[in-house]
Amino acid sequence: MRCSYKYEFPNFDYDIPQLPDGFVDVSWHNDVCPSFSCDLNDKQEMILWVNYADENRRECGGLQFALVVKDKDNDCDPFDFACELETNSWDAILDKISSLTKKELA
Repeated sequence: MRCSYKYEFPNFDYDIPQLPDGFVDVSWHNDVCPSFSCDLNDKQEMILWVNYADENRRECGGLQFALVVKDKDNDCDPFDFACELETNSWDAILDKISSLTKKELA
């Protein structure tokens, strides 16, 4: 059974809107906040991190949303990724996901 952010983070204070097609919940309670993954291409995936709405509950501070792109086969270094966008705007995250996806299709 795949866990969900609501199970892994039962006291999470933000109702995550509908995610773009292809994103799956990969949240794990040992992480600082919920996360969602989607293949970008054969070699890379996008990871969307959604932090708490209440800034005081964010373990590492920062903005509410972060979108990173990482190689699928790099399980050795969890810090080897490109941060595409950090923002407090859900619409900005959706726009960035759309632009990355369109770039891959071009």
